[in-house]
Amino acid sequence: MNTLKTVLKWFFGISFTLSGLISISDEIIVSIISIALGLFLIPPILKIVEEKANYTFTSPIKWAVAIGGLVIMGFAISSQTTAKDGKMDKIVEEASSLIDKGNLEEAKVKIEEAKIAYSSSDNKAEKLETEITNSRSTDFAKEKLVELTDDEFKQLENGTLSKSILNQKTLNNELITLMKSQAPERDKIIKEIAEKKEQERIAAELEAERIKEEELNKNRKEIVEKQFSGWDGSHRGLTKFIKESMNDPDSYEHMETRFRDDKSSIFVITKFRGKNAFGGKIINTVSARVDFEGNVIEIISQN
Repeated sequence: MNTLKTVLKWFFGISFTLSGLISISDEIIVSIISIALGLFLIPPILKIVEEKANYTFTSPIKWAVAIGGLVIMGFAISSQTTAKDGKMDKIVEEASSLIDKGNLEEAKVKIEEAKIAYSSSDNKAEKLETEITNSRSTDFAKEKLVELTDDEFKQLENGTLSKSILNQKTLNNELITLMKSQAPERDKIIKEIAEKKEQERIAAELEAERIKEEELNKNRKEIVEKQFSGWDGSHRGLTKFIKESMNDPDSYEHMETRFRDDKSSIFVITKFRGKNAFGGKIINTVSARVDFEGNVIEIISQN
């Protein structure tokens, strides 16, 4: 148990220390806390600290320091995240203001600064950049034009549409203006988009089939071989099917099985002995198609 504790102390101590050193240029406060906590956990360093301080840390105090360090790190990370979000919000607001004033290029510079300096899972700068692109995209305008209800389309034609498609007001107005320029072609656009979606659906189905076939081909040999007995080479599914149709299933004696992989199915020929209705043993041959699950799809011949 003591050995396990020592190993864990070394592991977490080194992990916290390295983590702090790696991120020190980005998050100084969190890094310092992480390094201090890591060094505190490493046994030889803790021993030196105790000798210098002429004080031996008891187990409860060690736990208190470790938990306290983690809590402080949590608060520090949360505070830094909040601060970064606040700075990003300010830059995005400035960029939005520049867009309202018509200074689009300056706004793009601000957005790029925010993207580089304050990356996050909810990057508002990236969202604003996407809105700039969409406000000038004819394809995006066509998509949104098709999504309008009849009443909204009438408002668009009359110049009274106030729907918020984009969050940034100026960009939203620019998009609506672009949509209005496409309004006379709405019926044609609806047809084009419907055709495009149908093509995409067909392409997606073909791709799914291609992936499925590729996966099947990759595992084909293994899938096929698993259907046959490693003992006598008989096909399990076909053997079961034959026995169920015999007068005396217990008299079944497998003689030979051959198969051919036909890509979409497997062609199997089995020769066997079995008692007929008169009790005599005769040789029979059955050929069938089976699927890749081992199920008999069709009996081709039986004699």
